[in-house]
Amino acid sequence: MGVIKNVHKLELHYSPEEIAKLEAGAAMHLKYSNITFKIVSIVPGITIRVVQEKSLSGNYADRKTLIERTKELFSTVTGNLHIVVHAVPFEEPIVDIADPAWVAAEMLRTGVKIKDLVKETGIDKTNLSAWINGTRPMSQPVKAMFYYYFTR
Repeated sequence: MGVIKNVHKLELHYSPEEIAKLEAGAAMHLKYSNITFKIVSIVPGITIRVVQEKSLSGNYADRKTLIERTKELFSTVTGNLHIVVHAVPFEEPIVDIADPAWVAAEMLRTGVKIKDLVKETGIDKTNLSAWINGTRPMSQPVKAMFYYYFTR
């Protein structure tokens, strides 16, 4: 299946059934929480990097929970083998504060008008107005543009 990166490093130490069991568990974490696993090394113990990316459910695990989940998953196969986990929890991008209300407030604070944004970004007034008024959702690149425009 290849859900766990570098899972081939386990092939000399564990049966195909055990590896399949790990892969199935990892697939569930990926599907429901967007959590991925990477085997970094297996000597002297097993070192695993676990990362949680943006999840549709919006449920995020902290560092401690990611470590616990990883140890639970891998201990079903590795037994008492020492497991070292490097956990990277999800962090909201800073540009996500750039919603329509934030952009409008920044425009008011800085005295920037829509015509200034048109001139400086090259984006037409119709699109800019729709984003600022909230009638068109902002994509991540649009949020980033507004964020960096007003915080530079």
